[in-house]
Amino acid sequence: MKRLFILALTTVIALCTTGCQQGGEATGLAPSTATVHPRTPAEYAAAEAEIRQAVSLLLDRNYVTAHISRGGETPAASFVADGMSDANGGNFALNAGGGNGYYSVAKEDYEANVRQAIEILRKYYDFDGRQFIDFPRLTYIYNTGDNHKKIAEYLQSTLAKYGIRVSLQNQEWATFLSTRQQGNYELARHGWTADYTDPICFLDMWTTDSGNNDIQFGKGAHKEVAVYDLDLTDLGYDVQVENGTWAQTYDRLIALIKTCADQNTRYALMHRAEDLLMSTGCVTPLYFSTDLYLLDPAVEGVYAIPLGYKYFHRATRNGKSDTLSVSFASEPETLDPAKNATADGASLLVHLFSGLAKWELDEEGHLTIRPDCAEALPEGVQNPDGTVTYTYTLKEGLTWSDGVPLTAGDFEYAWKRAADPALGASYGYLYDVVAGYGTDQLAVKAPDDRHLQVTLSGPVAYWNELLAFPTFFPVRQDVVQNTAWATEAATYVSNGPYTLTRWDHKASLTLNRNPTHHGDATLEELKVYLSDDANNMLTNFRSGAWQMIDQIPTNEIPGLKGSRELVSASQIGTYYLCWNVNEPLLPPKK
Repeated sequence: MKRLFILALTTVIALCTTGCQQGGEATGLAPSTATVHPRTPAEYAAAEAEIRQAVSLLLDRNYVTAHISRGGETPAASFVADGMSDANGGNFALNAGGGNGYYSVAKEDYEANVRQAIEILRKYYDFDGRQFIDFPRLTYIYNTGDNHKKIAEYLQSTLAKYGIRVSLQNQEWATFLSTRQQGNYELARHGWTADYTDPICFLDMWTTDSGNNDIQFGKGAHKEVAVYDLDLTDLGYDVQVENGTWAQTYDRLIALIKTCADQNTRYALMHRAEDLLMSTGCVTPLYFSTDLYLLDPAVEGVYAIPLGYKYFHRATRNGKSDTLSVSFASEPETLDPAKNATADGASLLVHLFSGLAKWELDEEGHLTIRPDCAEALPEGVQNPDGTVTYTYTLKEGLTWSDGVPLTAGDFEYAWKRAADPALGASYGYLYDVVAGYGTDQLAVKAPDDRHLQVTLSGPVAYWNELLAFPTFFPVRQDVVQNTAWATEAATYVSNGPYTLTRWDHKASLTLNRNPTHHGDATLEELKVYLSDDANNMLTNFRSGAWQMIDQIPTNEIPGLKGSRELVSASQIGTYYLCWNVNEPLLPPKK
């Protein structure tokens, strides 16, 4: 049987001595009283990590994928999603945790996982022979959605068998995002889809200053918690940290990854980062995602990419390219590309904006990165100090949707704005590969209206993919000075193949083709209906009112398999639970 987790805390190993042995049956165990009473910060951190890991083992991932999600998902034994390549060209996920993940997801091992979890929890909580009687009540938050609700109910009913009481709290999407980002929760639903095809995009989100660090690592009380170990001497680094803070270990590790030029070493460092992340127990992966959606067979030209974006710009219906009605999102909080934090929002933004580069299907149907606003995507020039400089030439005649010429200075302004911590952009940390990040001297400049120069701290294998990411899209300074510019159609200015002509809040967005755009969009109008109700989506799809939906009631999926309407697209994503690292789990001292 696979080991429980690779643990970065040496104190955890000591605390696990009794908990990592095979226990008795899940029920019928003799009553017991907790025997471990952590006293030092290291002991508390180790104990709470082990508790979260034990709760994770109580969840039957095969049941979730077979009877709840039902979309062909696979049980997850790691956080970095299936589909990411490793240094040797293999699967990063299959090499996680030293090989095949951090715990077993085999069906035949589930009962043993439960026994192991109970033996661990008996150290910290009183056990009456059937349930734990002093485990603190948890509140689990999730956003509206058929699948999310059913998983929440499964979580609640499964943990209740062992005396772990979970209250469920459903929140509307924008409220849910805010609650999670601010750390006002104990346990929350989460999902992460790759931003680009490199494992680091699953790992750098957990640095202290990341706008996506919903677990609150290095924030609040956790900022001073000094319990983590990091030894990289075997990889050629003079780095040995004992009982360091999150910033001294994890943040430092991510920074090294982003400056490492040797790919074998870089991937080894990324595995170390995932080991450290998983050692906290704050991430509970459930499954690796698929992308199921329904598409009217009369519609052609729609495609999805593994990052979760949908593209409609070349769509036709019955051979006509006039109007398409779709539903793939609920009400966005903003359509500011710097502040977007969701794949749904990105699907809107790739129609409304153009960056230097874009994701496109080539003539053979393969996904590739191609120039968009840039005439070409040149190779970087290596500088004597190890930095790399790129110089881009913008295409002639680029304009904003209001007719104002678009310049390289707009890119310079947008990038510096997004990278500025004062903006609070969820993805501002992606600019940490640019020289001068974290200062007011970000190495981006526009020497004239058609040229943009950027200097990176070192080689970045996925740089062109970043150029196609919404956080790197341009915005115009005079437009964004109105802080509400991205919340109403009347004030919205973009530079993409479509313009936002109408926004009926909580109902729909209307996007019309931009006739002055340099691209090859053919669909005249895209009507995006805003909904998070899968049953409502299905009703409108079946009536013919909507031609595409990407939420399907889970009970309907088996009957749809094999139909012409059901599309199963590959996706690099993980559905997981996240724990607030600052929320206590141990019972009061006795």
